[in-house]
Amino acid sequence: MLSACCLLILPTVNAQTFEQFMRGQPVIDVHLHLYRGDAKSEHYNPGGLQNGATLDSLREAWLIETLDRNQVVLAIGGGSVKYAKEYAKADTRIWAGITFPCSKQVARDWPCEKEFMTLEELKELYANHNLRAMGETLFNYYGIPPTDPRLDPYWAVAEALQLPIGVHADAGPNKVNERERPNYRPDYADPELLRPVLEKYPNLKLYLMHYGDTYSQQALALMRDYPGVYCDISAISLYQPKEVWEPNLRMLYASRLGDRLMFGSDFEGTIEDNLRVIYNIGWLNEAQKRDIMYFNAARFLGLSESEKHLHHRVVLSKMQEQRAKMEEQRVKNKDGNL
Repeated sequence: MLSACCLLILPTVNAQTFEQFMRGQPVIDVHLHLYRGDAKSEHYNPGGLQNGATLDSLREAWLIETLDRNQVVLAIGGGSVKYAKEYAKADTRIWAGITFPCSKQVARDWPCEKEFMTLEELKELYANHNLRAMGETLFNYYGIPPTDPRLDPYWAVAEALQLPIGVHADAGPNKVNERERPNYRPDYADPELLRPVLEKYPNLKLYLMHYGDTYSQQALALMRDYPGVYCDISAISLYQPKEVWEPNLRMLYASRLGDRLMFGSDFEGTIEDNLRVIYNIGWLNEAQKRDIMYFNAARFLGLSESEKHLHHRVVLSKMQEQRAKMEEQRVKNKDGNL
């Protein structure tokens, strides 16, 4: 069985740079967003010159290049129906799905053709468009609890198809755009509110997003009672002070639940930054860091041994290709100086 302990034994983490640690390391990112292109993005539209479909294509190409550069072999991403479909076609690494419920008042949710889908509509969508995930859930932003009956079709389809479903489980920002989200209820992100959902749909493949800040105690309690529930560390560890999230991370490991922590980036352009956060947690050992970056998610998603071996081979192959290109360029430069 392939696991972190079976990787080539490297020097201790303290003796390695981040770049050395990442050699041959595949990454699973369980928290991407599949949006339309942003005209203000400095990543793929510097100067704001492009718009419309061209801007969407630029963002898609940039995201795929970002996955390549950061050795991401599988990514779970959510967006509107339109962009979930498009990204599912664009790259097989992306397990795309819909965020829900969408809101017609929120610019980022565009195009939101229908705020709540029926059971039959969801079945048809997932049967015909190779969608493989759900989330991020947005019910707290919409102003309803996870037990709202309008969400039942989503839970039902996710359970029936064994889709990984990412649930926003942090209070979130102190302020939101009140025009877009007039009914915002951060308290509805409390993981305790998911208990009736998990009782009704016991086989949900559910993970809690943004572990480490508010509701950390509630997340731990839920994970203790439901062994199939995992969590990701995204945004909190990058944007909150270490004094906020690190004690909660230590508590997760002290509770023997560290093997259910997965890597997530969330914010656009932050994959490497988030990976560096994991690498720089000095009290985690090398195997634990590799588990967060890959193996815990591989277990959660039920990847086969052959799939895990393939992911490692892909990363090593790309690393070798990169080295060959660098050597070729070095020779060209040398010849040019003769």
